[in-house]
Amino acid sequence: MTTKLPANLHIIQHRPETPTEKVRAVLGEAQWLNDPEAWDRAQFVEQIGQAMFESHGTTVQFDRLLVGMLVTQVELYVKCWANIKTEGLVTMFNAGATPGKNLHIGVADRALRQVANLLGELALTPKTRAPQRATGKYASLLNGPD
Repeated sequence: MTTKLPANLHIIQHRPETPTEKVRAVLGEAQWLNDPEAWDRAQFVEQIGQAMFESHGTTVQFDRLLVGMLVTQVELYVKCWANIKTEGLVTMFNAGATPGKNLHIGVADRALRQVANLLGELALTPKTRAPQRATGKYASLLNGPD
């Protein structure tokens, strides 16, 4: 005998589908996060350009400056991350007499803030992307008032 669950419990039993290969490729972790030596500036510029074109459908000449600044900040973060992985979070100062926080942590933090700001300026963060409009049978309901 099969028992029918209440409608609110069907949500618990629902298992989302596994992401497709394309979604995995887009959302997968960047290799250079685990291996800073794998950082490739030219490849990153190409990927950002492709993401901008897919997101906006066009690019503007002035975006080159922002992309250049973004690449520089990401590169700075990668170098700091490589140092943190090598030296650790705590380093010794004054010829080994004083322990202290690795200075690269602060630089990496500021670089990440700049990366987030620049991604926002390029409209590549979820918050800054144009909202997606629903289509189909329930579009007017899902899109809300104009």
